[in-house]
Amino acid sequence: MRESQGRDYVLVVDDEPAVRRFAARVLEEEGYGVHEARDGVEALDLIRAQGALMDVVVSDIVMPRLTGVELLQTLAANNPEIPVILMSGYGTAQLAEQGIATPCGVLAKPFPPERLLEEVRRCIRPRA
Repeated sequence: MRESQGRDYVLVVDDEPAVRRFAARVLEEEGYGVHEARDGVEALDLIRAQGALMDVVVSDIVMPRLTGVELLQTLAANNPEIPVILMSGYGTAQLAEQGIATPCGVLAKPFPPERLLEEVRRCIRPRA
C-alpha cells in the first residue's frame, strides 16, 4: 500500500460514507495517504490485494458483514504489526470487559479532526 517512501498510510473503514469521507479528508489534508473501505471484509480484501502493510487502520465497530471488532481480531492474529483505532461510543475498558482485544486507540463518535490526528500519530509513532 505504500506508494512512496516516507509517507504514512491509513485505511479508514466505515459503512457510513459521510464519516468515512470526513476522516479521509482530515487525514489527506495532513499529508497521509488514505485508502477507504466500507466494511471489514473490504478492508481485509484491500490489505491482501495490495500485498503491503498499512501504517494504521481506523475502523468503525458496527458494520455489516465483518464488524470492526472482528477486523481487529483478524488483524491481531494475522497482521499484529498493524495498529487499529476503533471508532465507537465505548471506551477501551468496556471493550476489554467484553473480551475484545485492546485496540491501539478508541475514538468516541463524533470526534473533532484534532482527536483523529492525535490518535493516528500516537499509533504510528511506535513503528517509526
